[in-house]
Amino acid sequence: MRVIVKPATRVGRLPWVVGVAAVAVALIGWWCLREPALGSNDPAAQTGGDRDAMAAAVDDRSASTHPARRAASPPAAQDMPSNDPDDLAAYFQPGDPEPTGAQVIEALQQAGVRTGLGAFNPPGTSPPLVGLAVPEGYELPPGYVRHHQVTDEGVAIEPILMFSPDFILHDAQGRPIAMPADRVVPPELAPPGMPRRQIQIPPR
Repeated sequence: MRVIVKPATRVGRLPWVVGVAAVAVALIGWWCLREPALGSNDPAAQTGGDRDAMAAAVDDRSASTHPARRAASPPAAQDMPSNDPDDLAAYFQPGDPEPTGAQVIEALQQAGVRTGLGAFNPPGTSPPLVGLAVPEGYELPPGYVRHHQVTDEGVAIEPILMFSPDFILHDAQGRPIAMPADRVVPPELAPPGMPRRQIQIPPR
């Protein structure tokens, strides 16, 4: 009978093999746990994040361009009256009665504004001139002009006959005739053959 002696080294290697296997199992488990975290850095995940950021930016831009989508904010209060002399708010505040044309012009002129409406006399301070009506199509001789007027309400008035600013009328002896201060032609100085009819101012 032959006796085979087993090598003593096989028994000594068993604990080492078991240790290597345990380390391998631990490494595999750690790798599996790390896999989802690494997946968040892949291109697909980044693309999804970019899309979310872009959608948020579009929403913000849309809200800024559409007042209805923005949160309502109370309007800023304005100090009244205005300090601008050209602004009617310097003289009339919200709730006051609507100013008349005369009040507007007077306020502008008191503030030193002499342009635009401020260049006109307040309504009623310069009534229309009354004179001879000039027929439409009538040819005036040299030295006479048509003077057009309107009422304070903007209604056109028949043109009246006036002397031109640089005209001097002479009598039969060649002597200059005194011109009326307002240069409105009186009936006795009207051109020969012109109808003598005085205009009528439209009622207010």
